[in-house]
Amino acid sequence: MSQSKKIVAICVATYKRPELLVNCIESIGQIEIPETIIPIIIVVDNDKDRTAESSFTAIINKIEIDAYYYVEPDRGICSARNCLLEKTLQHNADYIAFVDDDELAHSLWLVNMIKGLEKYKCEIIAGPVIPIYETTAPLDFTTDPKRPAGMVPRNIPAGNVLFDTKLIKELELRFDRYFDFIGCEDFDFFDRAVKMKMKSVWLDDAIIFETITPDRQTRKYLMHRHLTGGINVVMRFRRHHSLLHAWLRYLPKALGKFIGAFCSIIMAIFISREQNVNKFIIKLFNGAGYICGLTNIIIERYRY
Repeated sequence: MSQSKKIVAICVATYKRPELLVNCIESIGQIEIPETIIPIIIVVDNDKDRTAESSFTAIINKIEIDAYYYVEPDRGICSARNCLLEKTLQHNADYIAFVDDDELAHSLWLVNMIKGLEKYKCEIIAGPVIPIYETTAPLDFTTDPKRPAGMVPRNIPAGNVLFDTKLIKELELRFDRYFDFIGCEDFDFFDRAVKMKMKSVWLDDAIIFETITPDRQTRKYLMHRHLTGGINVVMRFRRHHSLLHAWLRYLPKALGKFIGAFCSIIMAIFISREQNVNKFIIKLFNGAGYICGLTNIIIERYRY
Protein backbone atom coordinates (compact mmCIF):
# COMPACT_ATOMS: atom_id res chain seq x y z
CA MET A 1 0.00 0.00 0.00
CA SER A 2 1.56 3.24 -1.13
CA GLN A 3 2.24 5.76 1.62
CA SER A 4 1.66 8.60 -0.85
CA LYS A 5 -2.00 7.75 -1.13
CA LYS A 6 -4.47 9.82 0.87
CA ILE A 7 -7.05 8.19 3.12
CA VAL A 8 -10.64 9.34 2.67
CA ALA A 9 -12.97 8.33 5.49
CA ILE A 10 -16.52 8.07 4.15
CA CYS A 11 -18.64 8.65 7.25
CA VAL A 12 -22.23 7.58 7.82
CA ALA A 13 -24.26 8.29 10.96
CA THR A 14 -27.29 6.04 11.37
CA TYR A 15 -30.21 5.53 13.72
CA LYS A 16 -32.72 2.69 13.38
CA ARG A 17 -32.69 2.56 9.57
CA PRO A 18 -30.77 -0.66 8.87
CA GLU A 19 -32.36 -1.33 5.47
CA LEU A 20 -31.46 2.11 4.15
CA LEU A 21 -27.97 1.79 5.61
CA VAL A 22 -27.42 -1.44 3.67
CA ASN A 23 -28.35 0.30 0.41
CA CYS A 24 -26.06 3.21 1.27
CA ILE A 25 -23.02 1.05 2.02
CA GLU A 26 -23.67 -1.12 -1.02
CA SER A 27 -23.63 1.95 -3.27
CA ILE A 28 -20.38 3.18 -1.72
CA GLY A 29 -18.89 -0.24 -2.31
CA GLN A 30 -19.53 0.18 -6.05
CA ILE A 31 -17.88 3.58 -6.56
CA GLU A 32 -14.81 4.04 -8.72
CA ILE A 33 -11.73 4.72 -6.62
CA PRO A 34 -9.12 7.28 -7.70
CA GLU A 35 -5.57 5.94 -7.90
CA THR A 36 -4.36 8.46 -5.32
CA ILE A 37 -6.98 7.57 -2.70
CA ILE A 38 -7.59 4.83 -0.14
CA PRO A 39 -11.25 4.97 0.91
CA ILE A 40 -12.56 3.54 4.16
CA ILE A 41 -16.13 3.52 5.48
CA ILE A 42 -16.89 4.49 9.06
CA VAL A 43 -20.40 3.94 10.41
CA VAL A 44 -21.53 5.29 13.77
CA ASP A 45 -24.76 3.82 15.09
CA ASN A 46 -26.51 6.27 17.43
CA ASP A 47 -28.64 3.46 18.85
CA LYS A 48 -27.24 1.93 22.04
CA ASP A 49 -29.08 -1.30 21.16
CA ARG A 50 -26.86 -1.67 18.05
CA THR A 51 -29.80 -2.18 15.67
CA ALA A 52 -27.63 -1.58 12.60
CA GLU A 53 -24.83 -3.99 13.51
CA SER A 54 -26.17 -7.19 11.93
CA SER A 55 -27.07 -5.41 8.67
CA PHE A 56 -23.67 -3.72 8.60
CA THR A 57 -21.86 -7.02 9.16
CA ALA A 58 -23.80 -8.71 6.36
CA ILE A 59 -23.22 -6.02 3.75
CA ILE A 60 -19.51 -5.37 4.33
CA ASN A 61 -18.76 -8.95 3.31
CA LYS A 62 -20.02 -8.02 -0.17
CA ILE A 63 -17.80 -4.97 -0.74
CA GLU A 64 -14.05 -4.51 -1.07
CA ILE A 65 -13.67 -1.25 0.86
CA ASP A 66 -12.61 -1.59 4.48
CA ALA A 67 -15.48 -0.65 6.77
CA TYR A 68 -15.74 -0.06 10.51
CA TYR A 69 -18.74 0.00 12.85
CA TYR A 70 -18.96 1.97 16.10
CA VAL A 71 -21.71 2.84 18.53
CA GLU A 72 -22.32 6.27 20.06
CA PRO A 73 -24.90 5.70 22.83
CA ASP A 74 -25.26 9.41 23.66
CA ARG A 75 -28.26 10.42 21.54
CA GLY A 76 -28.13 13.36 19.17
CA ILE A 77 -27.08 14.04 15.59
CA CYS A 78 -24.13 16.17 16.75
CA SER A 79 -23.02 13.49 19.18
CA ALA A 80 -23.01 10.92 16.35
CA ARG A 81 -21.21 13.22 13.93
CA ASN A 82 -18.58 14.17 16.51
CA CYS A 83 -17.97 10.49 17.17
CA LEU A 84 -17.39 10.05 13.44
CA LEU A 85 -14.84 12.87 13.51
CA GLU A 86 -12.93 11.26 16.36
CA LYS A 87 -12.91 7.88 14.61
CA THR A 88 -11.48 9.44 11.44
CA LEU A 89 -8.54 10.68 13.50
CA GLN A 90 -8.00 7.18 14.88
CA HIS A 91 -7.89 5.86 11.32
CA ASN A 92 -5.42 8.58 10.20
CA ALA A 93 -7.74 9.99 7.56
CA ASP A 94 -6.54 12.86 5.38
CA TYR A 95 -10.03 13.75 4.19
CA ILE A 96 -13.52 13.21 5.58
CA ALA A 97 -16.67 12.71 3.54
CA PHE A 98 -20.17 12.71 4.99
CA VAL A 99 -23.05 10.78 3.44
CA ASP A 100 -26.45 10.22 5.10
CA ASP A 101 -27.72 6.70 5.72
CA ASP A 102 -30.66 7.19 3.34
CA GLU A 103 -28.42 8.21 0.46
CA LEU A 104 -26.70 6.46 -2.45
CA ALA A 105 -23.44 7.40 -4.11
CA HIS A 106 -23.10 7.71 -7.87
CA SER A 107 -20.31 5.53 -9.22
CA LEU A 108 -18.16 8.59 -10.10
CA TRP A 109 -18.92 10.51 -6.91
CA LEU A 110 -15.53 10.11 -5.24
CA VAL A 111 -13.59 10.45 -8.50
CA ASN A 112 -15.26 13.79 -9.16
CA MET A 113 -14.80 14.92 -5.56
CA ILE A 114 -11.05 14.35 -5.76
CA LYS A 115 -10.84 16.06 -9.17
CA GLY A 116 -12.58 19.04 -7.61
CA LEU A 117 -10.11 19.19 -4.73
CA GLU A 118 -7.19 19.13 -7.14
CA LYS A 119 -8.71 21.71 -9.49
CA TYR A 120 -9.92 24.28 -6.94
CA LYS A 121 -7.29 23.81 -4.20
CA CYS A 122 -9.90 24.11 -1.46
CA GLU A 123 -10.58 22.57 1.94
CA ILE A 124 -14.32 21.88 1.49
CA ILE A 125 -16.14 20.39 -1.50
CA ALA A 126 -19.95 20.14 -1.55
CA GLY A 127 -22.16 18.53 -4.15
CA PRO A 128 -25.81 17.95 -5.08
CA VAL A 129 -28.20 15.58 -3.37
CA ILE A 130 -30.76 14.46 -5.95
CA PRO A 131 -34.04 12.93 -4.71
CA ILE A 132 -35.03 9.58 -6.23
CA TYR A 133 -37.58 6.87 -5.49
CA GLU A 134 -35.28 3.94 -6.23
CA THR A 135 -33.07 2.05 -3.78
CA THR A 136 -30.10 1.80 -6.15
CA ALA A 137 -28.09 4.68 -7.57
CA PRO A 138 -28.95 5.61 -11.20
CA LEU A 139 -26.18 5.93 -13.76
CA ASP A 140 -27.52 9.16 -15.25
CA PHE A 141 -28.24 12.51 -13.66
CA THR A 142 -29.00 16.08 -14.68
CA THR A 143 -26.93 18.99 -13.40
CA ASP A 144 -28.54 22.23 -12.24
CA PRO A 145 -27.54 25.11 -14.58
CA LYS A 146 -28.27 27.58 -11.77
CA ARG A 147 -25.55 26.01 -9.62
CA PRO A 148 -22.45 25.57 -11.81
CA ALA A 149 -19.21 24.01 -10.63
CA GLY A 150 -16.80 26.40 -8.98
CA MET A 151 -19.34 28.60 -7.23
CA VAL A 152 -19.21 29.18 -3.47
CA PRO A 153 -22.11 27.35 -1.79
CA ARG A 154 -24.32 29.47 0.43
CA ASN A 155 -24.99 26.68 2.93
CA ILE A 156 -23.16 23.38 3.17
CA PRO A 157 -25.16 20.34 4.29
CA ALA A 158 -23.55 17.13 5.49
CA GLY A 159 -25.45 14.96 3.01
CA ASN A 160 -22.75 15.32 0.35
CA VAL A 161 -19.52 16.96 1.46
CA LEU A 162 -15.81 16.19 1.57
CA PHE A 163 -13.37 18.21 3.65
CA ASP A 164 -9.78 18.34 4.83
CA THR A 165 -9.07 16.99 8.32
CA LYS A 166 -7.34 20.29 9.13
CA LEU A 167 -10.83 21.50 10.06
CA ILE A 168 -10.84 19.15 13.04
CA LYS A 169 -7.09 18.94 13.67
CA GLU A 170 -5.84 22.50 13.31
CA LEU A 171 -9.08 24.45 13.75
CA GLU A 172 -10.42 21.93 16.29
CA LEU A 173 -13.96 22.30 14.95
CA ARG A 174 -16.70 20.03 16.24
CA PHE A 175 -20.45 19.94 15.73
CA ASP A 176 -22.21 22.17 18.26
CA ARG A 177 -24.44 20.06 20.51
CA TYR A 178 -26.87 22.94 20.79
CA PHE A 179 -28.23 21.51 17.51
CA ASP A 180 -28.33 17.86 18.68
CA PHE A 181 -32.06 17.36 18.19
CA ILE A 182 -33.15 20.29 16.00
CA GLY A 183 -30.75 20.04 13.06
CA CYS A 184 -28.79 22.70 11.11
CA GLU A 185 -25.64 21.45 12.84
CA ASP A 186 -23.99 20.93 9.46
CA PHE A 187 -24.71 24.46 8.21
CA ASP A 188 -23.31 25.83 11.46
CA PHE A 189 -20.18 23.65 11.36
CA PHE A 190 -19.16 24.59 7.84
CA ASP A 191 -20.17 28.22 8.28
CA ARG A 192 -17.71 28.45 11.16
CA ALA A 193 -15.05 26.78 8.99
CA VAL A 194 -15.57 29.32 6.20
CA LYS A 195 -15.35 32.18 8.68
CA MET A 196 -11.98 30.72 9.70
CA LYS A 197 -10.74 31.13 6.10
CA MET A 198 -11.44 27.61 4.85
CA LYS A 199 -12.24 27.72 1.12
CA SER A 200 -15.44 25.98 0.00
CA VAL A 201 -16.45 25.11 -3.57
CA TRP A 202 -19.54 23.60 -5.19
CA LEU A 203 -19.23 20.69 -7.64
CA ASP A 204 -22.20 19.97 -9.89
CA ASP A 205 -21.09 16.48 -10.93
CA ALA A 206 -20.19 14.89 -7.55
CA ILE A 207 -23.61 13.33 -7.17
CA ILE A 208 -25.33 11.73 -4.21
CA PHE A 209 -28.90 10.44 -4.48
CA GLU A 210 -31.42 10.52 -1.63
CA THR A 211 -34.04 7.80 -1.45
CA ILE A 212 -37.48 9.34 -0.84
CA THR A 213 -39.39 6.73 1.15
CA PRO A 214 -43.22 6.56 0.97
CA ASP A 215 -43.66 8.30 4.33
CA ARG A 216 -41.87 11.33 2.92
CA GLN A 217 -44.15 11.64 -0.11
CA THR A 218 -47.16 12.89 1.87
CA ARG A 219 -48.41 16.40 2.52
CA LYS A 220 -48.13 15.69 6.24
CA TYR A 221 -44.39 15.24 5.81
CA LEU A 222 -44.21 18.37 3.63
CA MET A 223 -45.83 20.35 6.45
CA HIS A 224 -43.50 18.90 9.08
CA ARG A 225 -40.38 19.41 6.97
CA HIS A 226 -41.01 23.08 6.30
CA LEU A 227 -42.25 23.84 9.80
CA THR A 228 -39.12 22.36 11.37
CA GLY A 229 -36.98 23.90 8.64
CA GLY A 230 -38.27 27.35 9.55
CA ILE A 231 -37.63 26.70 13.25
CA ASN A 232 -34.10 25.50 12.54
CA VAL A 233 -33.19 28.57 10.49
CA VAL A 234 -34.25 30.88 13.32
CA MET A 235 -32.60 28.81 16.04
CA ARG A 236 -29.36 28.75 14.09
CA PHE A 237 -29.45 32.53 13.84
CA ARG A 238 -30.31 32.86 17.53
CA ARG A 239 -27.28 30.77 18.48
CA HIS A 240 -25.02 33.64 17.45
CA HIS A 241 -27.29 36.71 17.75
CA SER A 242 -29.67 38.30 20.25
CA LEU A 243 -33.38 37.47 20.38
CA LEU A 244 -34.21 41.08 19.44
CA HIS A 245 -31.99 40.82 16.37
CA ALA A 246 -33.75 37.57 15.45
CA TRP A 247 -37.21 39.21 15.72
CA LEU A 248 -36.11 42.12 13.56
CA ARG A 249 -34.75 39.76 10.93
CA TYR A 250 -37.37 36.98 10.82
CA LEU A 251 -40.70 38.63 11.63
CA PRO A 252 -40.74 40.45 8.26
CA LYS A 253 -39.67 37.22 6.57
CA ALA A 254 -42.52 35.34 8.27
CA LEU A 255 -45.05 37.96 7.15
CA GLY A 256 -43.70 37.66 3.62
CA LYS A 257 -44.17 33.88 3.74
CA PHE A 258 -47.79 34.31 4.91
CA ILE A 259 -48.53 36.76 2.11
CA GLY A 260 -46.97 34.34 -0.38
CA ALA A 261 -49.07 31.50 1.05
CA PHE A 262 -52.26 33.56 0.61
CA CYS A 263 -51.36 34.28 -3.02
CA SER A 264 -50.63 30.59 -3.65
CA ILE A 265 -53.97 29.42 -2.27
CA ILE A 266 -55.79 31.97 -4.45
CA MET A 267 -53.85 30.65 -7.44
CA ALA A 268 -54.78 27.11 -6.43
CA ILE A 269 -58.47 27.97 -6.39
CA PHE A 270 -58.56 29.71 -9.77
CA ILE A 271 -55.68 28.32 -11.86
CA SER A 272 -53.57 25.28 -10.93
CA ARG A 273 -54.52 23.34 -7.86
CA GLU A 274 -51.82 20.72 -7.16
CA GLN A 275 -48.67 22.80 -7.61
CA ASN A 276 -50.02 25.85 -5.84
CA VAL A 277 -51.43 23.88 -2.91
CA ASN A 278 -47.93 22.57 -2.28
CA LYS A 279 -46.52 26.11 -2.55
CA PHE A 280 -49.17 27.23 -0.05
CA ILE A 281 -48.14 24.50 2.41
CA ILE A 282 -44.43 25.25 2.05
CA LYS A 283 -44.78 29.01 2.57
CA LEU A 284 -47.37 28.79 5.33
CA PHE A 285 -45.51 26.24 7.41
CA ASN A 286 -42.12 27.80 6.77
CA GLY A 287 -43.47 31.14 8.04
CA ALA A 288 -45.06 29.40 11.02
CA GLY A 289 -41.68 27.81 11.73
CA TYR A 290 -40.10 31.27 11.89
CA ILE A 291 -42.68 32.36 14.47
CA CYS A 292 -42.18 29.16 16.47
CA GLY A 293 -38.43 29.70 16.54
CA LEU A 294 -38.89 33.29 17.71
CA THR A 295 -41.28 32.23 20.49
CA ASN A 296 -39.28 29.18 21.70
CA ILE A 297 -41.67 26.56 20.32
CA ILE A 298 -39.10 23.96 19.32
CA ILE A 299 -39.64 20.60 17.59
CA GLU A 300 -36.75 18.26 18.27
CA ARG A 301 -36.97 16.13 15.15
CA TYR A 302 -33.82 14.11 15.90
CA ARG A 303 -34.75 13.08 19.44
CA TYR A 304 -36.73 9.99 18.43
